[in-house]
Amino acid sequence: MTPTPQLNAALAKAKSEIPAILANRNVKIPTKSGREISFTYAELEEIQPKITPALSACGLAIAHQMIFLESRYCLLSSLRHESGEQIDSVFPLPKDFNDAKEIGIQISYGRRYNTLCLLDITVFEPNSQDWQETKRKIAKEIRQEAGLTQKPSNGKEGSILHDMAGVSGVQTITEPQAKRLWAIARNELQLSESDVRSVLAGFHLEKTADIPTQKYDAVIQAMRDYGAKF
Repeated sequence: MTPTPQLNAALAKAKSEIPAILANRNVKIPTKSGREISFTYAELEEIQPKITPALSACGLAIAHQMIFLESRYCLLSSLRHESGEQIDSVFPLPKDFNDAKEIGIQISYGRRYNTLCLLDITVFEPNSQDWQETKRKIAKEIRQEAGLTQKPSNGKEGSILHDMAGVSGVQTITEPQAKRLWAIARNELQLSESDVRSVLAGFHLEKTADIPTQKYDAVIQAMRDYGAKF
């Protein structure tokens, strides 16, 4: 890592001048177990006006740009000093997305968290019991995204990072695929809705809309096996 003594000194001074940033949004995320995680955070529109004057006065600025790194697009955020020194924070973007709006949500989310990471600022309520669990899950997912730990392959755990960004972490089947599945179940296999839900339960799924794309064929085969028993 390249030494950044001038940036370090400027950042230390800027942080002493940045006012308290109050959380202005509350999010409630349901978990698979039926519980609900509630926490607050500050939107980017709330953060930027608070940090910009202090950063500018110390010759600092934050810049964001898209890069292609290790076969995927990432958001590269840089804290830059007038001396030319800088430190970076990289936020990996999803490899697959359905439209530009989804990637835009992820970019906005990445800008907010890269900014907080570069300045080492927190706006959450650290004494909240829910926040302690949320912080643990976020840290776990960040390690997974960085490749330091293995991601769960069973699909049981939802992604709190994707939920916060408003983007689904798992690609699910399309409406035409769901209609085809029901047509096979009812017309070809003579299965009832209860039978189909029993098959889905074997995949830890509640409804067809939750079926991951990669498990679509496996679910249909499981329905055929189920129908063959009766």
